[in-house]
Amino acid sequence: MKTRYKKIHRGEILQAAVNKSDLRITQIVKRAGYSRSSYYHHIGDEGLSYEILEAYGKAMKYDFTEDLPEMNKYLVEDSSEKYTLLTLEEAIRQRDYWKDKYHALLEKYHLHFEDRLPPPGKKN
Repeated sequence: MKTRYKKIHRGEILQAAVNKSDLRITQIVKRAGYSRSSYYHHIGDEGLSYEILEAYGKAMKYDFTEDLPEMNKYLVEDSSEKYTLLTLEEAIRQRDYWKDKYHALLEKYHLHFEDRLPPPGKKN
């Protein structure tokens, strides 16, 4: 016999949390950094991202991990990727890499337009 799992609608979980909150929708969306129309889009989204839920959770001091335990794993994994500290040598190497890449692209850009421009003093 197959067991059917009901897919959790994250937008509905958000709506339920907002309904339980003492704050008004306008206050919550403003604190979370969204518009009211975005909120209505969010509550209709079955697969609403954990990042958006986290923003709403902070805005109304609500812990969505109680409703969505798997969100804990996302928050732990995500935070380690966002804030990786580099050694000074790694940071300098990374800076030089991007600086060199920028200069190479800039040179390519200039050469591209030099080929299209008429020589100085000559009119089209």
